[in-house]
Amino acid sequence: MNPIDIIRSLPTVKPESIDAELRPIPAEVPLSDREDLRKLPFDNMHNFRDLGGFTTADGRAVKWGVIYRADKIAGLSLQDQRYLERLNLRKIIDFRSDEERYEAPHSLLPETGITIEAHPVTVEAAQIEKVTARLQQENVTAEDIALFLIEANREMIERFTPVYKQWLHSLLAENSHPQVFHCTAGKDRTGLAAALLLRILGVAPDQVMHDYLATNLYTGARVEQIVHHINEMTMHQVNEDVIRMLFKVQSRFLNEAYKSIDEHYGDFAGYIEIGLGFGESECNRLRALLLEPAPGR
Repeated sequence: MNPIDIIRSLPTVKPESIDAELRPIPAEVPLSDREDLRKLPFDNMHNFRDLGGFTTADGRAVKWGVIYRADKIAGLSLQDQRYLERLNLRKIIDFRSDEERYEAPHSLLPETGITIEAHPVTVEAAQIEKVTARLQQENVTAEDIALFLIEANREMIERFTPVYKQWLHSLLAENSHPQVFHCTAGKDRTGLAAALLLRILGVAPDQVMHDYLATNLYTGARVEQIVHHINEMTMHQVNEDVIRMLFKVQSRFLNEAYKSIDEHYGDFAGYIEIGLGFGESECNRLRALLLEPAPGR
């Protein structure tokens, strides 16, 4: 049995699904409670989180309830769909390939007013359902998967900067947010997108890396569920470390993207200006839209 078919056979909707109206929205709770609620409680999304609260050197912070990042928005329970509507999203940005969108279409309420925009980043190593084919190869190791993902991060910079540029420039329009951007697992293509956005906003690199690595915290239980399920279905014929590597992130993945940026653009500032087309006016415009005074300022 193909590992991806095993993953698809995992139970999804939780029987104890909480009513959408009872689920918290970080931007609507006291400031002191928001960090603990950064990951929103969906039944069938495991990496949907608010990018609010990250601070900048000039004393500002990313607004809560304006920009979200996520894994695939597919197979949602009815309560998930209702919860998503409560976020008052204007746009969903989808970095998945055409094939991924066909295999797992968005599941939204019929009456939704959310606009969906496709910005495909078709890096094979970032497409979970393609990479799982490697799990069936003999002698594939966790490090093989890691090197594959490292190369993917270089490829995202070297081949798909125009896609990220188009998306980032769309954020300069006031009617483009609140929005959520996502891919399939919400960790590679989406992880890089979040890093680029936060760094343009002036968030320190260590905070950006904290957000990037938070995928491991927020999806840890789900990954272990996948590992256990695959082990049961294959009689322990798939290397657990390989599976974990596939579904997690490491700092060296994102750092490889930064290395590619330095090689092609000199430094991150050069990439922002030349690669992404963000001059001083565009940066200031984006910051005016997405930042607010940090608490206590």
